[in-house]
Amino acid sequence: MSAEVAAGIRRVGVVGAGVMGSGIAQWMAARGFDVVLRDAQPAALGRAAEVMRGLFAGAVARRKMSEAEAAAGLQRLATTTGWDGFDTCDLVIEAIIEEVGAKRRVFSEIAAVVRPDAIVASNTSALPIEEFAGHVPYPERTLGLHFFNPVSRMALVELVVTPHTAPAVRDRVRDFARALGKHPVTCRSTPGFLVTRVLFFYLNEAVRLWEQGGDLSAIDGALRAFGWPMGPLRLIDEVGVDVTDFIFGELAHYYPGRFAGTTACGRLVAAGLLGRKNGASRGFYRYGPEGEMANDLETRALQAVVGVRPAPEPAAYLMEIMVAEARRCMAEGVVAAAADVDDALRLGAGFPLSRGGLLAWADGAK
Repeated sequence: MSAEVAAGIRRVGVVGAGVMGSGIAQWMAARGFDVVLRDAQPAALGRAAEVMRGLFAGAVARRKMSEAEAAAGLQRLATTTGWDGFDTCDLVIEAIIEEVGAKRRVFSEIAAVVRPDAIVASNTSALPIEEFAGHVPYPERTLGLHFFNPVSRMALVELVVTPHTAPAVRDRVRDFARALGKHPVTCRSTPGFLVTRVLFFYLNEAVRLWEQGGDLSAIDGALRAFGWPMGPLRLIDEVGVDVTDFIFGELAHYYPGRFAGTTACGRLVAAGLLGRKNGASRGFYRYGPEGEMANDLETRALQAVVGVRPAPEPAAYLMEIMVAEARRCMAEGVVAAAADVDDALRLGAGFPLSRGGLLAWADGAK
């Protein structure tokens, strides 16, 4: 499906010029959509412009597009520190920080400038859409459109619908996601949606194993042997130790009594161990010219071993956590089918292709 037939969506606004906003804007422009990227900070727009030019150059280098196609894509991108051009957008995607108050303010600003028939979406990875978009006019035209990082490589998009989202709007945005070459999985708006919720229950328990005296290399090695491209503690470094700690706090807030957030990531953040985020080179691992290695020298002092228990086999234990949470999502109607869970965890979290899908594997392992 091309931009011309994506259910009437041809011009898109993106609010927030960070990693996700710039990645989303570039991907859409590369696929024929006109895009205006907005950030109140000129410096952020300058960095985003460099990132987007780099993404186009990388696509040319990998022979994914010609130089002429890349140049045309760049021509379809505009930037602004105000709201210029948003009155002609068919769809606006908010991609700012994960903070309810900030998103609520931005949604109010968007609602004041867009056409009455424009669709407004959020790229939030975990926050229920109604918490910050429920107050805007025409709630039937609001929903979540959660892209995964990096946008240029991750095929999954979670299409997050609220009780107010009109079915016709959901269908239009689903067609739009497919026009982008993405695989949309429809989720009910609930804290963490599907992938973030299932994945971070798993990551939290991996940190708990480590807090209880587990060996980092043994934990991550067991999950790599299972087939994951990287172990859970290494994945936390990739996501960002600070981001992980924030999401742990959000899930503890939304699922009290079931999600007991671990504290080690907060201690690592306080010590400046942020993983690989924004050029950082230390977290659970150290990263340098010689490659990556376990950062035991710095992290052991922060481990603060508590509640030591007989160590379970990491892969079996952590996969049980993941499967149990996925089944809860199914029981709560977060997604409609087990195949949606399997697709989402495979495309959005890296569940091993050799195992099929998470629930298909779990059912076959019985």
